Amino acid sequence: PRSLQACFAAAQKSEGTKVKIRAKAYVGIISALGVIGTLWCVAAYLRLFFAGGWEERLPTLLVMVVVCAVCRSLPLYFRRGQTLDVSVISVLAIYLTQGASAAVMVYTLSSLFTFEFNPHTKKYVHSFSIGMEIVLFNNATIVLSILAPAALLTAADWWQPGTLSLPNALGATALFSLLTFAVNGLLQLARPWLDGQVHAREVGGMLLGLLPNVIAAMPVGYILAIGYSTPNNLWFVVLMMLPLLLARYAWKLYLDSQNAQSRLITAFIHSLEAKDRYTQGHSARVADYCVEIAQQMQFPPGKLRLLRQGALLHDIGKIGVADTILNKPGKLTNEEFEAIHQHPLIGVTILSDVGLSPEVLEMVRSHHERYDGKGYPDGVRSSELSLMTRILCVADAYDAMTSDRPYRQLLPHEEAIRRLQEGAGTQFDPAVVEAMVKAEHAKN
Repeated sequence: PRSLQACFAAAQKSEGTKVKIRAKAYVGIISALGVIGTLWCVAAYLRLFFAGGWEERLPTLLVMVVVCAVCRSLPLYFRRGQTLDVSVISVLAIYLTQGASAAVMVYTLSSLFTFEFNPHTKKYVHSFSIGMEIVLFNNATIVLSILAPAALLTAADWWQPGTLSLPNALGATALFSLLTFAVNGLLQLARPWLDGQVHAREVGGMLLGLLPNVIAAMPVGYILAIGYSTPNNLWFVVLMMLPLLLARYAWKLYLDSQNAQSRLITAFIHSLEAKDRYTQGHSARVADYCVEIAQQMQFPPGKLRLLRQGALLHDIGKIGVADTILNKPGKLTNEEFEAIHQHPLIGVTILSDVGLSPEVLEMVRSHHERYDGKGYPDGVRSSELSLMTRILCVADAYDAMTSDRPYRQLLPHEEAIRRLQEGAGTQFDPAVVEAMVKAEHAKN
């Protein structure tokens, strides 16, 4: 057994090393492409800037740099150090008036005047103080997210920078904004995905959640572009800083609500695990099983976050069940069984005012229902429940069988799968059981 454990540990270490190498290679490639793109754009912009009349262009350039630096100095933190800021609006305005090279040039110059908030020290520090590797990578994600959409718009001959007349400029504004946001988000979040810190579908869910706020803020970029193209534009641009800050506030409200909800869910889980040591890790494992099953069933990406929430919270009602019942090693009495059967309803009561989706509340209430309608607390048939709830029923049962409990030891994986298959059509949804079996085979 020790030799097997050593082999398993070595395999885990080897896999972890491969993940780190893969992530480092990704960061290196993206950074290198960003440096090349930056140098090319800076050279192209400087040729045009000094071709004639640079004195007239200088004030506008300085204003654009200041606005971009202010936007970058107010980042929003949303996932393990990953940030988003409203500089994408500033970049859009520059692109609309002067093109991609100018946008890259301004963004690069603004780095000299950008101060980023450190959430640990609660202080602002210069952007270069976070380490050159991070600086190059972050700069590269912006540069590439500018150049890729610009190249597409140019190649398709849909629009040329400087054309601000409506409605032609609206199409360019929408396309450049959406593509820039998507490319930048994917480039940034691909790193924690390669590190194994987040699931690919979580990345998509986070971007889709922010998308409505980004779309709503894009007209601000168009209006700011009008300011940049207007003589004596300083005061106009100063006035436009208020809508920019309002756009940032809207994004912050969305991210704060997501983070607060995540922290609340974590607090609930810790409270339950502190009460019942046998449930430690149970909720997280069930959530992972649910995601694996959902992926096998081609689940819509937008539902995965709700599925994970419901899986993490499904047993929260056990907080209201006496410890002597939860940890009783012997057979339960009828009264004790009745108390256990109340935990789904207690869970819904606890979560009813938290602002969770009705689908999540259904998962908490109905995770002990059966396919044939003989479960509890309501005795409803599986056809009356959402697919997410049916997935949770299977994932919860599988983890319960393969975990130690006060009244019995864990079952082997093969035996647990066999029991799921035996219960397909009576206790469990057959399609979900089939997906669970496929997911387990895929892992093994």
